[in-house]
Amino acid sequence: MTFSCLPLLTICVTVSTVISGQPDISASSSWAKLQISPDTLVSMAYGNFRVDIYEHANNHKSTTTPSNCKYFYAPIALLDHQGATSSFNNVTKKAEMRFRIEMWNDKVQNQVVNYLGKVVGRQVDDHQVQVIPFENVILSSTSSSNIYSLGTDWKSYRQHKFFWFTLSCIDQKDCDQLADNMRNNPQQFDHLKLQFSWSAQTSKTKETAIRIENVMSGQLVSDLLQRFDQKNKEIWLTFKDEKRILKETATNVLVESFDNTDVVSPDSESQINNILKNLLFSSTKIIKNESDKTWELVFWNEEIDRPDQMAKKLNDIYNNLDKESQNKMSEVYQHQKSNKQQSTKMKGLNNLTVQTNLTSGSMKIEDLDKLYQTSKDYVEWNGDKFVPKPLTASKINLTQLRDKKSLQDRKLIVKYSTSVLSTPINFVQNSHLTLTDEWQNLKEEVEGNSQLLAHVMTTMENMQKEINASAASTSIGRMPKSCDDLQKIGHRKSGLYPVMGDKTVDNVYCDFTKPINDGGFQKVIGFFDVKTLPVYFHAQKNKSHTTGNTAVPFEILRLNVGNAMNTSGVFVVPKSGKYFFAYSGLSEGGIHARVDLQVKTDAADWTKVGQAYGQAGYNTFSLQATLDLAKGNQIRLLLAEGQLHDNDNRYTSFVGQLLDEEIVQ
Repeated sequence: MTFSCLPLLTICVTVSTVISGQPDISASSSWAKLQISPDTLVSMAYGNFRVDIYEHANNHKSTTTPSNCKYFYAPIALLDHQGATSSFNNVTKKAEMRFRIEMWNDKVQNQVVNYLGKVVGRQVDDHQVQVIPFENVILSSTSSSNIYSLGTDWKSYRQHKFFWFTLSCIDQKDCDQLADNMRNNPQQFDHLKLQFSWSAQTSKTKETAIRIENVMSGQLVSDLLQRFDQKNKEIWLTFKDEKRILKETATNVLVESFDNTDVVSPDSESQINNILKNLLFSSTKIIKNESDKTWELVFWNEEIDRPDQMAKKLNDIYNNLDKESQNKMSEVYQHQKSNKQQSTKMKGLNNLTVQTNLTSGSMKIEDLDKLYQTSKDYVEWNGDKFVPKPLTASKINLTQLRDKKSLQDRKLIVKYSTSVLSTPINFVQNSHLTLTDEWQNLKEEVEGNSQLLAHVMTTMENMQKEINASAASTSIGRMPKSCDDLQKIGHRKSGLYPVMGDKTVDNVYCDFTKPINDGGFQKVIGFFDVKTLPVYFHAQKNKSHTTGNTAVPFEILRLNVGNAMNTSGVFVVPKSGKYFFAYSGLSEGGIHARVDLQVKTDAADWTKVGQAYGQAGYNTFSLQATLDLAKGNQIRLLLAEGQLHDNDNRYTSFVGQLLDEEIVQ
């Protein structure tokens, strides 16, 4: 028997729009390693773009059953423009704009499954379909920018639903503006695209050259040559413009030699950048002084005044202010905190004084505030006057640029890799297509069924009432004696509980899942050794006792916890319960000894409980007893006959201990 994944009926599929991604045909061997056909099987409409679907190479084998056919679809690359943020990365020390791109979601997964079922004419199960298992991804662009730069490292993809990307800026304000632009007008970023590769992708090398044409075709170089005439042989560029001219030239070099699917390694990009820097720039200088003539040779491509010109304008304003306003103005530049705070201070200047005293004419407070906003990053107060902040500038030789023969071609080997799939960034452009995540899916399910939501709310309210009722304080007026009592005061979880027994605290197992009259509802496990207070003593003698028919006194009380024993030799029972007593002594050398253990109760006077006897000749004798005593009963030792021998060796000991207390409610 033979099988096939081909459709049962002949189906004609026409693709009339641009597909979401285009595989690199030259990398077909990479696709072959995963046994995925690089040719698009079909393209599915999804929102305002299409998703390419591929199939496993084994699908066409006669031995492959329909249930074993496998299909793959390209990442949707859907931009989450609302999540764009701008911040300064303290690790990389760069201003960054971060945003995330959705690669796939459950909605598109289900849609691909259903679409394939219609195409092949049979049911396709969810486990047969997945996003293409790329290992690496990188963000690239079809156009260059002087405002931001892209990362040049492949990132590990591993089929995450969302993936974060970063654009780096020289100035934080540029990244702030980029984030604002993406949130409000994301279509401006339609030049961005994603490139994917397999984990086994190997690096390649290619020879290229840096030519004078690469330098001259840059926009910034063109601006330089127009701004400065032939007499200016050398000029100075700010750090920002230096980076811009290097980036423009490097881009021109790479565009000539590499395709859109090629990704140049970070090391090679750094190598090109270093060669260009050494080729174009001869030295650097920090310009500090306002009167430095170097300012006239600084290429200032900003819409605002040059720092030295700003300082001159501010000093002109300052010198025409009254003393109080001068102090306020200098304070603003000395303690630059938030823009809002300093702007408020600037507006505190005497408006009338500014308008009447300036030789250059009147100036409104709004003009002063605007001047502060544009100058605060370039000018500072040094204690006497306003001066430009130190500016790092790099020298570039214009004569060398004008003489095209002065720069020889520089050949170099560039390391690069090739992506196997390139796809443009897609955008949310209608209400039917939204970014999804697990929480969004759950919320949509709940919001989509108002009856279910109402039922859930009612159930939750009832549960809350039950919880409140069970949590309320309840009492049966006494200590619980059974599982039934425990249930009445709110216990619901089955388990071991202590309850009051007749004279003990019993340990019972309560199974609250069973009815009260069920034999398994309550099972007595044992009892707890509960004592309201511990009671034990250890009494000793250090001298002989020779008076017959008298209670044996004790000179030493080593322990007397509960204070029930006294030196007269009488123990008064403090708690009803079972007690243990033990006595040992020594007879005299020439006479025997007989000692009785006696108890006195409310119903009877002293009664013998037990007796110990020791023959003459310093013999040891003893007795032990366990007694059930009531509170107030008394215990003593009585020397019935003979004599007890003792001295500092302390041969005589009498101990007692409460074993089990009789617990009463």
